[in-house]
Formats: sequence, structure tokens, C-alpha cells
Amino acid sequence: MPDSTSQQQAAVAWRIFFERTRVLLWPRQVPTHPPTPRLTPEDDRLRRLDRTRDLLEQTRSSLVQHGWITGAWFGVTSPGAVGPRRATPAEAFRLLHAPSKVAAGCLVGTILQLVENQDTAPSIADAWSCVDELYEAMHEQLGHGSASVGRIYSHDQRRAHLRALTSWNDEPERRVEDVLELLDRAISRTIVGACVPG
Repeated sequence: MPDSTSQQQAAVAWRIFFERTRVLLWPRQVPTHPPTPRLTPEDDRLRRLDRTRDLLEQTRSSLVQHGWITGAWFGVTSPGAVGPRRATPAEAFRLLHAPSKVAAGCLVGTILQLVENQDTAPSIADAWSCVDELYEAMHEQLGHGSASVGRIYSHDQRRAHLRALTSWNDEPERRVEDVLELLDRAISRTIVGACVPG
């Protein structure tokens, strides 16, 4: 019995010896390409601000080109109707994936439609950043203090911002000029925020 144990130990020792010799004589090839560089926190902040500004500008352009509506996320054309009618909530979710049927959109609906459109580059994170910047721009417009540009809020705070923007958009006296002014203010915030070191 002791012979088999010593034979096993000798076999293990020889395997270790051969492996170490192989590694010394024929080392493994290490890739020569450098690792991909990671963004610095400042570069990441500037990238996020740039993407936010881009989506805000796309939203503004879409509202000017396709029209603005209040009281619903989207306005759709109906046969025989003079202008766009408000889409029901059930229709609104289906219309996110069918941009050709939408005749007009509210502020939030237009952002959502641009994010869902496969022909545009914005992401859901960009949409939430837009909601944050629009909310802060709305606070500035009302004469209140606002948070720093590019601040990232919790999900609950962002949902509250979304509800506040939707309510602001749907106020009875709201005009398209007010919405475009708010977008311009939010775009300006991102431009100025990119010029100031974070």
C-alpha cells in the first residue's frame, strides 16, 4: 500500500516538474494589444451631457416638424378629422413602435418616441437625463433654484420629474412656444454645463 502512495506522489511531482519546465522554455503568448481605455469621470460626464443635448435638440426639431399636442402623449390623424386627435392610453403604447402614424406629440411622448425609434441613437438613459434637465429648466423658469447640470437622480425622483413635466405640458394655458422655450433652456443648461468643469 505504501508503494502505490509514493508512486502517486512521484507521478504528481513529475507532472509539476514538466509543467514548470514547459512554462520556462515555452511561455504562453500574451496578447500585444493594449486594453481599451476607460473614460475618465469627467469624459463620461461630458459624453452624457452631449447625448442629452442631442436628444433635446431632436425633440425640439420633432415638435417643430410634426407638431405638439396637450392632454395626451400623441395625436393621431383620423379619416375625416380636421387635425390630430388625442390618442387613448392604449393607443399610445402601440404608437411608440409605429412612428409613421403619429401626427403630433407632447413633450414627454416625443422623447419616448425618439428613444423607441430604431433609426435614432438615443437610449433610455438619455431620455431620463432629458427629463432631469427639463425638470431643472422648468424650476429655473419658475424662479426657483436648480440642481447642477448632469446630476443623476434616483428612479423615484425621476418618475416624479416625469409626472411634473407631463402635468406642466398639459396645463390648459400651455402653448407650443412655452414648450420650445423650456427645451431651449434645457439645451442651454447642457451646453453651459459642458463648459464648466464637473
